[in-house]
Amino acid sequence: MALQITKEWFIDITDDFDRRTENQKLIFWKTGITIVIAAFHLPVNTGKLELLNKIQEKIPSDALEKIVSTKGEVVGLGYTQIQKSSDEKDRLALYTFTASDTSFLQAAFYLDKPEDLDWAKSTWKNIIFHPRV
Repeated sequence: MALQITKEWFIDITDDFDRRTENQKLIFWKTGITIVIAAFHLPVNTGKLELLNKIQEKIPSDALEKIVSTKGEVVGLGYTQIQKSSDEKDRLALYTFTASDTSFLQAAFYLDKPEDLDWAKSTWKNIIFHPRV
């Protein structure tokens, strides 16, 4: 089911996710998976590729995998990393950055089970962008 994030962005996830808004971020969660999403306007005089290039320079050196995605007018960059935790077990994280000509979506997928990574990648790559008319 496609759920609206902003007027332009939608995410297609099942309806068994709970959701809330916290600190201007949309959070979806169910047992074993948490998704945190923030949406922004592109900075003035900054193109989507320029923005993603700046982000790419800041990807941590301990990233396990870097991923590039393009779909029509939307471009994306992502990376995986182990999220260390002192009070819980470590989790696999997929951090994603998706940009259109007008706006930018940042999402983090936190996964208890590494085998959910393919689902997270597919969900990210299938984020829906509908430009405002």
